Amino acid sequence: MSIKDFYTMLFGEYDLYDFNMYLGEMLSANEAETKQLERRTAAYMVHVYLTEVINEPDEPSIEPAFVLKDIYECSACIRHIAQVYLKGIMPAKDGVFGVRAQVEKAEAEDIVKRVKNRS
Repeated sequence: MSIKDFYTMLFGEYDLYDFNMYLGEMLSANEAETKQLERRTAAYMVHVYLTEVINEPDEPSIEPAFVLKDIYECSACIRHIAQVYLKGIMPAKDGVFGVRAQVEKAEAEDIVKRVKNRS
């Protein structure tokens, strides 16, 4: 699954201006079409969607997410990973988030379903 494909699933129609506005700080639109989606990138995109598009507040403390064995593998991603993990959007397996694991289509669909059906 490419970053662009996931963006389209999550944000709706792919619009270069919107992509750059929401994600341009960390993601290159040029890479979005070909680069495979990793869980850390999905976490970032989901967190941006939650906070910037639907204005959902962050969990007050990310400390409970520090049980994840690999949360420190990407220091820039810690907050994003913690938020989506604590909100139950992207679960871990055996205490491992899978920071660099690639996201396949079925998992991406599950993530988007959890984002869109907040309860």
